[in-house]
Amino acid sequence: MRFGVAIFPTDYAISLTELAPAAEQLGFESLWVAEHSHIPTSRKSPWAGGPELPKQYWHTLDPFVALTAAAL
Repeated sequence: MRFGVAIFPTDYAISLTELAPAAEQLGFESLWVAEHSHIPTSRKSPWAGGPELPKQYWHTLDPFVALTAAAL
């Protein structure tokens, strides 16, 4: 059976340049990141989940850049 690691990468989470080699060393097969690549800069209508967007959405890393950093 193959197992991978999934993370919602933010600028305050563990760096993927640290996580990727550690996961590989521990035998994990893959690394998955969230793909919230389109976060609005402003809102004209309220977010359905509450008064404000959660903090992690404002600090989400681009998935392609994050995985590129992990691969280096």
